[in-house]
Amino acid sequence: MTSTTATPRSVLLRSSWANVNIGDVAHSPGLIAALLDAEPDARITLWPMRLGEREEAMLRRVIPTVTIVRGDLDEAGVPTTPELAEAWDSADLFVHGSAASASLVPELAVWRERSDRPYGYGGVTVDPFSPPAWGSLERLRVMTQDLPATFLEDDARAIIDGAEFLFARDSISLEYLRSQGARPGVLEFGPDGTFAYRYRDDAAADAFLAALGLTAGEFGCFVPRLRYTPYPDIYGTERTREFDRRYAINAGTVGLDLDTLAAAIATWVRSTGQRAVVVPEMSYAVELAQDELLPRVPDDVVDQVTVLDRYWPLEEASAVYARARAVVSMECHSPILASVHGTPTLYVRQPTDTVKGEMFADLGGTDVVVEIEPDGPEGAAAAVEALLEDEAASRATSSAMNAAAVGRLREVARTILFGEGATEFTRGDREADLVPTR
Repeated sequence: MTSTTATPRSVLLRSSWANVNIGDVAHSPGLIAALLDAEPDARITLWPMRLGEREEAMLRRVIPTVTIVRGDLDEAGVPTTPELAEAWDSADLFVHGSAASASLVPELAVWRERSDRPYGYGGVTVDPFSPPAWGSLERLRVMTQDLPATFLEDDARAIIDGAEFLFARDSISLEYLRSQGARPGVLEFGPDGTFAYRYRDDAAADAFLAALGLTAGEFGCFVPRLRYTPYPDIYGTERTREFDRRYAINAGTVGLDLDTLAAAIATWVRSTGQRAVVVPEMSYAVELAQDELLPRVPDDVVDQVTVLDRYWPLEEASAVYARARAVVSMECHSPILASVHGTPTLYVRQPTDTVKGEMFADLGGTDVVVEIEPDGPEGAAAAVEALLEDEAASRATSSAMNAAAVGRLREVARTILFGEGATEFTRGDREADLVPTR
């Protein structure tokens, strides 16, 4: 492949969707790192949706060359701040960062109408059943395949077809878009940017281990969640009818879900004799772990379980995952962060989650995902046992997934920065199988 331009394009990146979720925090620095690996002198401007002071300080510390702008578009589609207006006018390319959906249709529509400059998507899930249908990844794939070719909504289709590129972060999304006849300039697999996140606070992790009396390589991390994030509680907003429905589903499923994670914890402690540390990927999980998970842990192991009593910074979490013997998570991004360090990992998937979890199998981690339905507590316990029976293989799988993802992100970065095409990415069960083919 040859570059279509002599110099890299300047990029306006819309990302950083939330600061109450370390997975969302990792999207931006991960993708930016991949871009800068491809071209260290690339000009990247981040336009965050939500970025807290702590998270902005981390970004400026680890990627000092990034420019961060604030502001919105008003009803007429005009930037509301001078810095956003300047970035909007000077960028060569608008990029929708890794996300659970291709959600920026209104903003991209304005860009498309008022500019002759390109735009694209970097590592998104496009789930036709969002809010998701109830089912395993296998079932959701079958359901997606049964949809008529006209199912994609016209507004979304127009924006997607006008994109220079769309990289789907899971094969179900990719197959769905292809079956719908979506025609962006490039439509290929492109991993979640979090796979390229490699910044960590080792001093904070050392203090973490010291405070809890832990030894590196001799503890496991466990991450709980509800089926639906209680955003009204987090942001202090009024509950809508849809959130009433979601809260009710949480109430009816929290027992099975946390019993499943408790079974994984019990198996870990009984098999290793080592501590299980319950940590949050989202801020609300601190209270969830203390109030709902801990009482479900069996009496014979509960003394070996510690719940972290605070929502921690991403870079501390990354460094702790590097020191953990394993990471078992009901959230999708902690397993990705664990893979950066080759730490053995499991993703305990809830049936209301989106199809994004297919990305692990796409990258060779066919045994990484445990489905709460139908696998349940027994399945989670068995998966932990299997991980411990062959830790070398589990570590190799984690490392290979990340290597495959980072390798693919190199092509994504070349497309974003230089307008190059991307090769087809073959889904396989081992890193050796995951070779790009024309």
